[in-house]
Amino acid sequence: MADVIGLVVRFFHIAFAIAWIGAIMYGVGVLRRALPYMDPPTRKGTMKALIPVVTQYLPGTAVMTIITGAVLYLYLGRFDPDQLWGSLWGLVLLLALALAIFAFALGMIVGVRSAKRVLKHLEEPACDHGPEVAAHQAQIIVLVLGFVILALMIYAAEGGIG
Repeated sequence: MADVIGLVVRFFHIAFAIAWIGAIMYGVGVLRRALPYMDPPTRKGTMKALIPVVTQYLPGTAVMTIITGAVLYLYLGRFDPDQLWGSLWGLVLLLALALAIFAFALGMIVGVRSAKRVLKHLEEPACDHGPEVAAHQAQIIVLVLGFVILALMIYAAEGGIG
């Protein structure tokens, strides 16, 4: 039964992480490149439709990634302080968890807050420069942190417990 619990938690952790970082990758890799080629009314309409979805979807997937990751960390470490804080495996995953929390905080403080300001600005009748206002580096930083976290998790998985 214990293996089933670990498998289920790991599955949801990976699924939520793919959703979180995948959405960031889509925003950085596709949307930031496509929006400048749209005419201003289309760009404005696209931004007005996307921002409310993104400001709910990304925080939700991030929180679920962090929660399932923390549960998985404790479960795989057998709730044993020697494994969790006294081993290289535990310290690497603890660092990954801290970076995930930092990436989430950065996304909430900078990304979501600025997206909501842009949405308010897009409601103005004469506004046609929303994408330029929205272009900031928080998405890229969160994406880079996501790749660093992934590398740390692969390193920990290859090293095993202990």
